[in-house]
Amino acid sequence: MNLETCSLPAHLWRTIFDNDRPVSVEIGPGRGEFLVEMAVAHPHRNFFAVERSGSRLRAIRASIAAAGVQNVRVLRGDATCVLALLPDACVATYHIQFPDPWWKRRHHRRRLWTPEFVALLARTLLDGGTIEFVTDVADYFEVARALLRSDSSLEEMALPEAAIAAGSTSFARKARQRGAAIRAAAFRRRLR
Repeated sequence: MNLETCSLPAHLWRTIFDNDRPVSVEIGPGRGEFLVEMAVAHPHRNFFAVERSGSRLRAIRASIAAAGVQNVRVLRGDATCVLALLPDACVATYHIQFPDPWWKRRHHRRRLWTPEFVALLARTLLDGGTIEFVTDVADYFEVARALLRSDSSLEEMALPEAAIAAGSTSFARKARQRGAAIRAAAFRRRLR
């Protein structure tokens, strides 16, 4: 399949959720703690997540069922491939928390944050839509922030201290236990 010529219908989210509510997308939801918490707290918003791991996907689906939320869908796949298929201007918010930094230099090609990934985020964001990024890896945070800043369609926004301090995911708890600083940034899609 050629991703450049393949597109999903403009009514994609209506097909998936059977409504026209705004959609937030989480890339790499891990165990799904943040995803389920957000879905419960915001029942009038839809949440879509892309997870690469099959075992994590099953655990997330079990958490969704246990919480009884109906506004969440999870897909197993590579985030970059999935985003390439999304129509333009269809996502209200992206949440990217604690992505794998792929520490070894020879593994850097596997990193999520690339110029291509940022271009996909920007293309699929609604005007005024946001990208929220959280990590405890200072170097990777600066890489991601530089890439986001380099896209002229995005503008950095102030992030409330509560958003930086928040986070009930296992990654956030482990980072705090280690005494690691949690870094967060938010970018907004400029009006087209």
